[in-house]
Amino acid sequence: MIYKRKVQFYETDAQGVVHHSNYPRYFEEARGYYLEKIGYPYEKIRNDLNTDIVLLELQIRYKKALYFGDSFEIKLGISDMDKIFFSFDYSVLKGDTVIATGRTKHACLNRKTRKIISIPHILRLKLNGT
Repeated sequence: MIYKRKVQFYETDAQGVVHHSNYPRYFEEARGYYLEKIGYPYEKIRNDLNTDIVLLELQIRYKKALYFGDSFEIKLGISDMDKIFFSFDYSVLKGDTVIATGRTKHACLNRKTRKIISIPHILRLKLNGT
């Protein structure tokens, strides 16, 4: 899936370069977009499945800079999934240039008990594209 965005001024430093701390935010925006597109936005997961998705790990490799006003896209998809955990891989691209790559690992929590649970069946199906 592809999420498209433009760099805002507040995301940059004094030189107009995107500050590194924005990339996790970009990844989160892209994940939210992904979940909406598969029909399970965060609100539906929380309310209908009584589940929260939590972030367990975050990895980013910075390769090039983005600047104020740059348009870019994030290609993302599920890279690993088992009964409990799932991961997204990300590629931040400006045209054909790879700006950064990343990966996040997640688990589901029961909203009441706050304990890790198996990925709900319907969510697993949606994440798998079925």
